[in-house]
Amino acid sequence: LRPHSRAAGHASEGRLIELAGARSSGKTALAYRMAAGATSRGELVGWVDLPNALDPRFLLRAKVRLEDVLWLRPPDLQAALRAAELLVKTGFALVVLDLEGAPPRELAQLGASVWTRLLRALRESRATALLLGTQRAAGSFATLGVSTTRERALFDSGLFEGLASRLEVLRNRSGASDLELRFSVHHRP
Repeated sequence: LRPHSRAAGHASEGRLIELAGARSSGKTALAYRMAAGATSRGELVGWVDLPNALDPRFLLRAKVRLEDVLWLRPPDLQAALRAAELLVKTGFALVVLDLEGAPPRELAQLGASVWTRLLRALRESRATALLLGTQRAAGSFATLGVSTTRERALFDSGLFEGLASRLEVLRNRSGASDLELRFSVHHRP
């Protein structure tokens, strides 16, 4: 899961990657790693934080260059979607759209035009949008749909050290689906 790198001259089209899973399943940790990769290549990252849950200390711990991140805290779902589209159109290589806690009814009522517009902007700019949430929202519009599941908490000498999680590919337009990957997220500085 690497965001597109303009610096490396990749010719891929824009992508909408959807990471769905329960809280503490590892999806935000994966987003931190993707943001770290993007900023290490000198790319700009936009983080649209609908739940107002982003902690910049965790970005720093993941080695994200904070000076290359624009953090937005929109008031509602529609503003979050408009902000993500605007960031893509203005040259951000990776846009993280955190919709955690968005009202399920509002997510279900989003029309195809919302996702079509975002995909068009992503393709034109050859950027990547990473959609985070407890449930899938973009569905068939996503280039890659992934589900994360926490398997167990990791402890060392009785102290919490991180999570062991499973990642399952549910939809992949450019390759095989039904793949699984296990990963661990450690909370060491």
